[in-house]
Amino acid sequence: FLAFGVFPEGSGTWLPPGTLFQGQAAALNTGAISEEVARSWFSADSGGPPASGHTIPAPDKRDAYTWLKAPRYNGKVMEVGPLARMLVAYQAGQPEVRSLVDKTLARLGKQPQDLDSVMGRHAARALEALLVADRCAGWVERLRPGNPCFTEFTIPERGNGIGLTEAPRGALGHWLTVEDGKIGNYQCVVPTTWNCSPRDAQGTPGPVEQALVGTPIADEKNPIEAARVVRSFDPCLACAVH
Repeated sequence: FLAFGVFPEGSGTWLPPGTLFQGQAAALNTGAISEEVARSWFSADSGGPPASGHTIPAPDKRDAYTWLKAPRYNGKVMEVGPLARMLVAYQAGQPEVRSLVDKTLARLGKQPQDLDSVMGRHAARALEALLVADRCAGWVERLRPGNPCFTEFTIPERGNGIGLTEAPRGALGHWLTVEDGKIGNYQCVVPTTWNCSPRDAQGTPGPVEQALVGTPIADEKNPIEAARVVRSFDPCLACAVH
């Protein structure tokens, strides 16, 4: 699971950034993010960082099957979204998250590891909505009418940078390079790209593909069970073709 952190408070964010891999929590390392296109309809080099990536269409590419690239973190598949945010925050000891998740699990008779499921994704989405709604009252009190709402800036002749945040669907990153005062390269990795990514060069499928493996289907002509698994990730279909 991967989260970039969101809702600035003090020197950090209310929901913290971080990763959770095989039960082990770790700090976020943006340098570990890469993109592969072995099975994507793109001809760009594979396995490099987003900052140096390109989006060159190759619709006739052999063995490719999607317009989505395959983001990886230290070469590993990562799920993003409300469940990732809740689990990363839970492991980080975020008090409001830990309290609400523990109460919910106790009422359901479940353990934290049971959240890695369709039920867990929907539960995390509902719990997060409650947590954010409760927090909004405090955020509104901090508003100061009449104060500046943006920071003045000058576009440099050359430079590069990244912007990381959390969209409702999950971790969102933008990588920008400026050359001669203009955009030289711009790449974004959106939540659905993480969750619906295809197989990488090692043949490892992305989160949604992995979640579908072994799903029992009662009626092959109406595979509603598979649809429920996919929908629990709340994918954005437009993100596969942007």
